[in-house]
Amino acid sequence: MTKVGSDSIKPGVPASVQQDAPETQPTSPQETAPTPARTVKVEITSGASAAPHQLNRVLTGIGIVDTAAVEAAKQSIIEGRFRVDPELVARKLIASVREQLLIQQKS
Repeated sequence: MTKVGSDSIKPGVPASVQQDAPETQPTSPQETAPTPARTVKVEITSGASAAPHQLNRVLTGIGIVDTAAVEAAKQSIIEGRFRVDPELVARKLIASVREQLLIQQKS
């Protein structure tokens, strides 16, 4: 466990924000009390607080479905050209189940 005022990095606080008072050596045995750490003021600007909302809007705009591929498959089905490769389907299904089992084992 890290003590406040030690020369170790404090968990959860970026090193660029951490500032401790310089350590001083006691000049007499009566001066053995620890030196309090300096206070650092951190402000979050309005632009920084809006960043997560902006990121969410950008990510929402990015589709995870390849609409061109979906339309091509749909057209192949309509025209009767779509063929199912049962071996490919089986391999993908097994891979998906293995992945889910690994995720469950980790949690």
